[in-house]
Amino acid sequence: VPASWPSSFPPAVALRFGIALLFAILTGIISKAETKTKSNLKFFDTSLFALSFPLSTIFFTLAVFNTKISLAIFSFYIANLVSSFILGRIFFKEEVNKQKTISLLLILISLGFFTNITSNFSIDLGFIYGLVSGILQTITSIFQKRLVGINRLSLVKIQTFTGLIFAIVFMYFTSSLSFPILPINGIVVATLYGLLFLIISYLLLIGFQKTDINIGSMLVSTELLFGPLFAYFMFKESLTTSEIIGSILVIVAVININRKN
Repeated sequence: VPASWPSSFPPAVALRFGIALLFAILTGIISKAETKTKSNLKFFDTSLFALSFPLSTIFFTLAVFNTKISLAIFSFYIANLVSSFILGRIFFKEEVNKQKTISLLLILISLGFFTNITSNFSIDLGFIYGLVSGILQTITSIFQKRLVGINRLSLVKIQTFTGLIFAIVFMYFTSSLSFPILPINGIVVATLYGLLFLIISYLLLIGFQKTDINIGSMLVSTELLFGPLFAYFMFKESLTTSEIIGSILVIVAVININRKN
């Protein structure tokens, strides 16, 4: 664990997973959702699904604290997008055609504009952590697709529970086995964050079960576009020329990937 690791981070991760797990349990109770699954519980697939996502989160965080944030984002998406094409082909025989390839190249180019990678590129430990995180995210997507027939809410509970356990273990190894006292606004933000995390996890399960993982990964990468836009509208942060160019490339890529031949 790097010396620069903030002691408040592991508790924050545990809080996020814990709140999401609590909401998932409450949702199941209130909606009385059916939790029965197929007789084949796909123990191997479920286990890898539960492990890969929190590990991806941890490795990305390690990347952020061992290199520049722009490099962490760049390495994560490079690995995630490229591995989704390779592993999608291996596991699901997904077609890799000209249309998909063009969209992939456009998003990879846009990634360079968003992160201004030409001015700060270097391969260090943080960059490697980012690559590992991206590949683990693709592995998560693979098992999201393979676990068709398993109750989605149950999968989210398993995912958030595993994440909570990982976070607590991290708290132990970073000597931060205590939660900071949050003010009222901090509690509200943490609660909303946990709820949004639950919703996103559930929607990703639906999405990757209904589309190719290479297309799904490209669509998820549109957060590169929405991040600066939200910052512009909510916090009045100005958009740079590079971000505008990158946004245009992402829009073109998404339109292209959804275009019927």
